[in-house]
Amino acid sequence: MSMKKRYIRIIALILTLTACLLSVSNVALAETDDTTKLTFGSDGTFTVLILSDLQDTQFTTKLVVSGETQVIEDYPADLIVLLGDQLEGASPILRLGNNAKNCETALRTLLEPVSESGIPFAVVFGNHDYEAPISIAQQVEIYESYENCVGVSFGKNSSEDGAYCLPVYISGSDTVGMELYFFDSGSYIANGDYDTVSADQVDWYNEQSTALKAENDNQAIPSAAFCHIPVPEVYQLLTEVPKGTEGAFEGVGVGAGKYYLPDETSIFTGEVNEAPCPSSENHGLFDAFLDNKDVFLIVNGHDHVNSFIGSVNGVDIASAPGSSYTSYGDINIRGARLFRFTEYNVRDYETLHALYGTYDTPANFGLLRYYFSTTDGIYNAVKVAIVILLLLAVIVVCFVLMVRRDKHFVVDSEDSVSDSDPDALPESEAAEPSEEPQDLPDEK
Repeated sequence: MSMKKRYIRIIALILTLTACLLSVSNVALAETDDTTKLTFGSDGTFTVLILSDLQDTQFTTKLVVSGETQVIEDYPADLIVLLGDQLEGASPILRLGNNAKNCETALRTLLEPVSESGIPFAVVFGNHDYEAPISIAQQVEIYESYENCVGVSFGKNSSEDGAYCLPVYISGSDTVGMELYFFDSGSYIANGDYDTVSADQVDWYNEQSTALKAENDNQAIPSAAFCHIPVPEVYQLLTEVPKGTEGAFEGVGVGAGKYYLPDETSIFTGEVNEAPCPSSENHGLFDAFLDNKDVFLIVNGHDHVNSFIGSVNGVDIASAPGSSYTSYGDINIRGARLFRFTEYNVRDYETLHALYGTYDTPANFGLLRYYFSTTDGIYNAVKVAIVILLLLAVIVVCFVLMVRRDKHFVVDSEDSVSDSDPDALPESEAAEPSEEPQDLPDEK
């Protein structure tokens, strides 16, 4: 065999081995990608952890990272949902220097506990994310750079309008036991009210629901839905009362101009601590849920100090508590909500409100440090402004005192000179003594 043929065979063998290795590598990659497949656990449960309204800047407080970390450790979940307003979009702090870098720093700091957990996470956007100094598309790129990101509005698997869904499979099978829908609820509408899920997204949902039903022997797949801004039907959980009724709050959006109290016959857990803030527009998402008979639960954020669940016509409406320290909140509300679903009986779920206050309090974090890291009663920006004004006032007072002290020093110096010889005249005006004595005239 010639040397040339031997080299050719060796090269062919190398190429064959390389192809085999690449094939194995591709299989391994496919298996790795398959690990993001959402399934009920071996115990038959699937747990969703909601982090809503984190709402922070590049100077992310350690409190929110601590809260996230400890809740994730204590309540292991199968999916983490970031329910919008991850960024404090309107904050001028995000605009100090490099806008894009500031926003990325904020998001990556907030995502660190989620990333380190390895738990799959999904994202929707809130009105404040739209106010950030970087676009939604740029934010999508940041989220999708994480291996455990399984979905994000306007991302790879999203509709053009910001809706997407994730199936949850029965353990050990390829049968879908539950469907999770995610909707982008926008920011604001022309009249200044909050936005809502668009008509195009409702059309997408109807098509998706119908297709899934057809694939499931014409049986509706039990489903849960998630969006940032509450659906207008949230006001059906409230009772209209006359203005001036004790404890009543004025409605917002669809409830504007009226006054309400919580309807205890409809709300079965949690508290309504502020007026829900839906849109004044309604494109029929909730009615579509009723028509398709698949979505039994819709979860929203947006209203930070609300944490309740109530039922309207068989569909539960849940308001998740705010997970933010830098936007408004309350130590007795701030935290996360969890939902645990069981395969073959998905609609009969369990829920839990995990409080951040269980882990971090003013006592163990430091009273002043906690106070200036937390928006309770007064916004942090207002606190900072007050501190700056106080510092300026101190500087002005110190300056005035210094000027007055200098003036007193000058006056005291002049007084000391005059007090030493009050009859003294300036040297230039003193009479020179005569050299010879003068004769006095004779008296007659």
